[in-house]
Amino acid sequence: MNIIELAKKNNLIKELKDIDIVEDNSIYLNEEKSNYNFKYNAGDIVFVKKYNYSDGTNGSNHLFLIIEDNYIVSMDYFCLLISSQLDKLKYDTNLFLAKDCKNKLKKDSILKLDNIYRIENSDILFKVGEVTQEKLNMYRDTFIKIYS
Repeated sequence: MNIIELAKKNNLIKELKDIDIVEDNSIYLNEEKSNYNFKYNAGDIVFVKKYNYSDGTNGSNHLFLIIEDNYIVSMDYFCLLISSQLDKLKYDTNLFLAKDCKNKLKKDSILKLDNIYRIENSDILFKVGEVTQEKLNMYRDTFIKIYS
């Protein structure tokens, strides 16, 4: 079973409006325009500037790791939320994500494995950085281990 099938089976696929954590990653808005793209890949860290919560209020400035791309079928991606709230590392579904020159994070963060968010290409403002294939595989394997 692949990660998306497993997430669907466990009712863990969510939409942007379902995010319940407030982040302000506006420090990433100064990225150079060369990072703008129309196609992203699994392993890319992307910035979503604005979206609507289910209650109608606006959300903004979230980072996501693309865990799977679905671009061949439609222009959307399956992503994990990145948060700077390191105090939430106490939960088994959160993994430490250290800033480095490849991912281009500006601070150490966590990767939340509690839901996978479906994000449309049009919701992504730009690519921030990426993780190695080895780390991406480790995140997928951890998700599968938790929810199998």
